[in-house]
Amino acid sequence: MRDLISRQAAIDAFMAEHPDGKDSPRISWALNVLEDLPSAQPEQHEIGYYECVNVMLKMWNNNVLTNGEYKHIMDKLNAHWAERREE
Repeated sequence: MRDLISRQAAIDAFMAEHPDGKDSPRISWALNVLEDLPSAQPEQHEIGYYECVNVMLKMWNNNVLTNGEYKHIMDKLNAHWAERREE
């Protein structure tokens, strides 16, 4: 995994090193580059039913879950998704 830092923390650290340089064209350019960086955090999305089922099957196949645990969780998962379909 990459080491992630906040964009604002990078700007704050940069400005701490160049407190009087905001009027400099080079400093302004560098600040614009930092401010325009894309977010390092991926967009979050809801995990779908089939993704859940696949994870459950993998955990059961690898003996992470017992038969009883698998059945119990899958019953809850199926009930949850059946309820969501009705909405």
